[in-house]
Amino acid sequence: MIKVKTKTILFDLDGTLIDSTEAILESFGVAFETFGTSVPEDESIKKLIGHPLDLMFTMLGVDVSQADAYVGAYKEHYRLISRQKTTLLPLAYEAITYAS
Repeated sequence: MIKVKTKTILFDLDGTLIDSTEAILESFGVAFETFGTSVPEDESIKKLIGHPLDLMFTMLGVDVSQADAYVGAYKEHYRLISRQKTTLLPLAYEAITYAS
């Protein structure tokens, strides 16, 4: 039997290869506006990026009983805009090309 040597490289996507901050901030804004609540400052949201969405919303003042509804509004909007509002980070293409 011939053994083939394979090489696998795993990359984290968001924050490593792409920047979706603009899409995230806009989607949070839409979620808060959907329910008639004031939109938190961008910096408050940015500090929480990486946490689960429901936790982010509760940490931003949403009652835990409403968090799922906010997450739904967020996801609905994010699906519409994520491709247009997400950018490739500098040198990401080169890094992947080099690694392959």
